[in-house]
Amino acid sequence: MKFSCLNYRLILVVALFFCSVTHYGQSNDREMALYNVGFASVFSGVGALINKKPDEKWHKVLLKGIAQGAAGGYLIFESKRLIGKIESKRAWEYSWYAKFVNSAGTSIVENAASNLNFYDLWHFNIGFNRLELDTRDQLKLKYKLMPLSFIATTYSLVNHDFEFERTLQTGELVFSGNTIKDYNASGTAIANVVVLDKTEMDNHALLSHEFIHIYQYYDFNVFNTYLNRPLQNLKVNSNTFDRVSNHLYYDLQGLVLRPLYLLENLNRDCYYDNFFENEAGYYSNTIICN
Repeated sequence: MKFSCLNYRLILVVALFFCSVTHYGQSNDREMALYNVGFASVFSGVGALINKKPDEKWHKVLLKGIAQGAAGGYLIFESKRLIGKIESKRAWEYSWYAKFVNSAGTSIVENAASNLNFYDLWHFNIGFNRLELDTRDQLKLKYKLMPLSFIATTYSLVNHDFEFERTLQTGELVFSGNTIKDYNASGTAIANVVVLDKTEMDNHALLSHEFIHIYQYYDFNVFNTYLNRPLQNLKVNSNTFDRVSNHLYYDLQGLVLRPLYLLENLNRDCYYDNFFENEAGYYSNTIICN
């Protein structure tokens, strides 16, 4: 049975449902879990179909992608809850706990969308550095650089001060500067890099808020898998591209996330009417308007 346009429309409707069901009313963990599980499962299923092998049955590939994506999405939800404990427990080490759980969750989602087994490929990110553990055939550990994250890090390094201690405590790249003047905000996330105002470096809630934005950035990794086949074709046709790509992970998800973030800013009455700010505010307990 061929996968028809009708099936694609059905998946799109389901995706829109999951992404909108908690749009402005996210007030409890059940709704948050529904969003994270729904988002990951739907777009993992779509990715699995895109990466389907010719001899595979589409419905089996779809169900496998959805199931694995749901499992990964739940781990992502739990990782965000752990980020929330930075504020509630006033303890930076929860960022490391969350980071390991989030890496497992996003790895499973990426595998699902790539039409792989959930355990085939694991990754762990620190700033623009991505370590991959490939369990297929034999264990292989590989380092990859994320270009857009590298650009964001370079920009932050040139314009702001690197906070080594806070980075070591949290596992995320943290910079400080005059963000109130530069960005009209006490803190901001640039790709997967955080910049806080110098006066806010001990603000657990604010840093938790920005870390959720980093995790949202990783949520959209699933869309990078949609380019697996085109990138593979480029590798086959270009030895240079093949050699370079062996050391790069193309972190293009920001090209999807950023327009959606800006779209959420339209016609909002409150800062937290933006879905992405609402989610970050929920976990970090920073929502100040209804």
